[in-house]
Amino acid sequence: MGQQLRSVAQENTYNQRWLLGTLLGSILITVVAAAWMVLMADRLPAGLATHWNGKNEVDGYSSLWGMVGMTIAVAAGTSSVISVLAIATRSQNLLLARIGLAFGVALGVGVTAMMVAVVAGQLDLTDASRAQLSGPVMAGGLAAAFVFGTAVLWLYRPGEIQRSQNPDIAAVNATATAENGELARVAQTRAAQGETLRIKVSTGRWAWVLSLGLGIVMSVSMYFIIPALALLGIVAAALVWVFCQGTAVIGPDGVKVLASGFWKLMPLSWPEINKATVEDVKAMDYGGWGYRMNGGSVGFIMASGPALVMDVGFHQKFVISMPSATSAGQAMALVNAYVHNVKVKK
Repeated sequence: MGQQLRSVAQENTYNQRWLLGTLLGSILITVVAAAWMVLMADRLPAGLATHWNGKNEVDGYSSLWGMVGMTIAVAAGTSSVISVLAIATRSQNLLLARIGLAFGVALGVGVTAMMVAVVAGQLDLTDASRAQLSGPVMAGGLAAAFVFGTAVLWLYRPGEIQRSQNPDIAAVNATATAENGELARVAQTRAAQGETLRIKVSTGRWAWVLSLGLGIVMSVSMYFIIPALALLGIVAAALVWVFCQGTAVIGPDGVKVLASGFWKLMPLSWPEINKATVEDVKAMDYGGWGYRMNGGSVGFIMASGPALVMDVGFHQKFVISMPSATSAGQAMALVNAYVHNVKVKK
């Protein structure tokens, strides 16, 4: 497999087309499955069995339209979330992106097949309590999932993206580091007056994708184990939402992050910080978005791009994403000003 050579614009277009095709394909497959269910309405019992306990007894039911809605939302939803996240990782790891997209497609087909198998096992039954999962349909669906996933793994070939520091971010770092520069002088004045700088950070639209995606996946997974546990999906979605936005606070007492404005994270006092810099970080280097830990680093990562990086010694760093290179420079200058004042007092 040779490396794909494309311009940045061509690479973006290539991945956008794959993403659009994957999303539309997932929706089309689930819609076709849902349409088949509706067409079979006359051959199905009034209430459809949807869950079996450990004794293989039916203990959960749904209406036909409930099953239709679940098929479209769950199968297409989980496939779409995983596919989006997979393509988003291409700048970090090409193989991971290919495997992730293939898994997302295969999972969507597999979940759709499972829903169809549940309904197919109840054809011509008057009592849904005797329903069984259709083995042939499930086997065929799993085979289709394998074929689709393998095809995507083979055909999807994202190109290598060269990773380098953004020159604008590097320039801001140099400017904010200059002791006699304007940023440093302003920061020293603000630090001397004990001012506090608050900078809001957020994953933006990704907050919806991450929180809803995880919530749906967990709810569905738990539902087929114990229906009541599906409520855990709401809890999981809420927690992800909390950690997808926050406020970086730099003041006389030190630095901290308030996730969603109230959950205190990464509190640092000035004696703990050696210095601060501005760097161009990649979210996947920390395993994604949110409150992350990676080796000796702790981060509140909202996106790839400019970030305030604080060295606390022992090869440890605290990283906070910034909405722009400008705000990152202001934050860095103020942190260094407070650190300088502490050292002078000592």
